[in-house]
Amino acid sequence: MSEKLTLPPHEYPDTTNMILEDDTPLDSFIDEKQQRLLTTVFYSGAEIPINVPFIVAANVGLFSDVRDSGIVPDVFLSLNIIGTEEWSKGNIRSYLLWEFGKPPDVVIEIVSPTPGNELGSKLIDYAKLNVPYYVVYDPLKKLSQTPLQIFRLYGSYYLPKNDAWFADINLGLTLWDGVFENLNSTWLRWCDQSGNVIKKGDEIAAEKNLEISQKAIEISEKDTEISQKDIEISQKDAEISEKDIQIKQALLLAVEVGLKFKFSDEYVGLLSDISQIDDLKLLEAIASQIPQISSTNELRELYSQ
Repeated sequence: MSEKLTLPPHEYPDTTNMILEDDTPLDSFIDEKQQRLLTTVFYSGAEIPINVPFIVAANVGLFSDVRDSGIVPDVFLSLNIIGTEEWSKGNIRSYLLWEFGKPPDVVIEIVSPTPGNELGSKLIDYAKLNVPYYVVYDPLKKLSQTPLQIFRLYGSYYLPKNDAWFADINLGLTLWDGVFENLNSTWLRWCDQSGNVIKKGDEIAAEKNLEISQKAIEISEKDTEISQKDIEISQKDAEISEKDIQIKQALLLAVEVGLKFKFSDEYVGLLSDISQIDDLKLLEAIASQIPQISSTNELRELYSQ
């Protein structure tokens, strides 16, 4: 990674007559979306594994000297750069190397249907700027059958890199098939060392909302299961209650027969009292002991205890 330059502000060259922006980008919708996907992820609340200040931009000119006509990468990432309010005051409207003290760490060029010397003059220009990593994304395979080519700077020239991982930046690039802004396509995206895509803030929020929805569905299903079990228990309780009623009626009938036989006309008052008893075991005991009871008082003692 390039070291920051030490040029003091009073030695900055005069940029008054430099053309720092000409408002002439001419990109397709798909290229514009691709650039935005690569830049906005850093400012969307995503979990970016970078612990230093950085800037990421698209279609912003890079200038190494006041006599330089500049070069405009589709996307660039520069670490250890802190954005300030001075940028909006007119003197820092492009990436001036003497202002920022270092070149970007990664520049990305997206090859359009009309190639723009991405593997020719631009390869040389970025090497002259000492950009450590140069990426050429060729989704239409206009330049070669390899859609993603990575170059690393060695001395004053680039050599192809066999992978898309930038260890000193702790980021990589990967091709991802999916939907971005309602468009299903293959996209170039930032990733971690395992190749996992760095998810945008809205993707993270959508996943969390999906998890919450799934948990809500699971809770609802469990509540439904509990309700169903409660219904089953209530039905069983009702069945038990119906059986208890039938058993009580049978016991009271046996008690009535025994009282009539044992106490003749006095049975009516006794039967009225005994009918208030819900303890089936006590009713069963009364019915079985009536033949052995000699008086109504003895009977009342039996169920009054």
